[in-house]
Amino acid sequence: MTTTTEIPRDTWRSYFEELTTVLGTVEATVEVIGDDGGEQVTPEHHVLTDMAYDDQDDAIVIGLEAPGPQAERRELRVEEPNRVLVVTGEPPPLEVTYDIEDGEDQEWLVRLERPPALPGE
Repeated sequence: MTTTTEIPRDTWRSYFEELTTVLGTVEATVEVIGDDGGEQVTPEHHVLTDMAYDDQDDAIVIGLEAPGPQAERRELRVEEPNRVLVVTGEPPPLEVTYDIEDGEDQEWLVRLERPPALPGE
């Protein structure tokens, strides 16, 4: 069974700030679903370092780091986001996916492995 919660737009900035403070080491995969089907933007097992809402540019920034000795930071930008949903599964194991709809009606799915406690819980 899954639960879907919409994060209100006026709380995006504080929500993602709080999420970033509790992340620790969480692996994530990012996939974009649009008119052309689905495209995996990152290989599996990248470390999610942070997520933030940039209200000046109206974008959600997803910070990722590639595993390995030469850690390489990568930022993905979800431009003009319309909606942010958090989809959680029941334990075991707890699964968390952020479903973000952008200004071009594409869905950005950020799937977390071994997720932290979510803000507000």
